[in-house]
Amino acid sequence: MFQKTALFSGLLFLASCQSEVCECADQWLEMTNALKAAEAKGQPIDKLLKKYEAPLKKCENMDANKTAAEKEQMLEELRACDSYKKIGKE
Repeated sequence: MFQKTALFSGLLFLASCQSEVCECADQWLEMTNALKAAEAKGQPIDKLLKKYEAPLKKCENMDANKTAAEKEQMLEELRACDSYKKIGKE
């Protein structure tokens, strides 16, 4: 019984995890939506840019030291992310 519970818990944990690639897409979508909203209200965007600076820097360097095949795999993963599909549509 314990093994079944542990296996089920592990599967739930893995299903709830999101890849770094999709997390970057989420950050990008969140940032672009926040920037659009701020600009529409005539608010300064400097604070928003500062808020997203570190996460986006991490995302920029994500493919460093990756092979061409690994980069292609990352792109395929990115294209499957919900946030990526929404970018530019909102």
